[in-house]
Amino acid sequence: MTPEETRTYVKNQLHSMGLPIVEANGFLAVKRLKSHPAYVAAEKIGAYAPQPEQIDVTHLMTQNERQFYIPALDETLGIYRMAAMGETFKRNTYGTVEPVEPVFVDADELDLILVPGVAFDNEGRRLGEDLDFYDDLLKFYNAPVIGLAIDAQRLKDLPVPDDAPRMDVVITESYCIETEK
Repeated sequence: MTPEETRTYVKNQLHSMGLPIVEANGFLAVKRLKSHPAYVAAEKIGAYAPQPEQIDVTHLMTQNERQFYIPALDETLGIYRMAAMGETFKRNTYGTVEPVEPVFVDADELDLILVPGVAFDNEGRRLGEDLDFYDDLLKFYNAPVIGLAIDAQRLKDLPVPDDAPRMDVVITESYCIETEK
């Protein structure tokens, strides 16, 4: 399948499951994440403002014992980087929210990065949306990366380039897949 055919296939699978099932499975994936050693040890976490078809991690961001960062455009470098949550937000060109006045975290400051995706495979490869900034963002940071999905987003093989960044771990409601990067 082409990347676009794969995206359509996965989105149709999610739609046929129904939003309540998708959300419940996402909740179970987050529950599994919360017991993973990399998450338990992390204090500074790069996360994301979820889109409707992504695992909702917003309730994690209310934990006072951790600092959370979300992607924002670094206009100086021309790439997306992780920025402190801030007080006010705006919608970016991808339709997600980002801080109006981003304060970016440096490449070595994060303990963990959580990443959404359309689909993942057992080797840690990720297929994102058609317009996606995560490949560049992940190449910038030196932190372990966990991809979050539900089982329906886990496929045998993905049409992604061999040099695309890989996840260290892929977590779904049923699986915790430790990969060999």
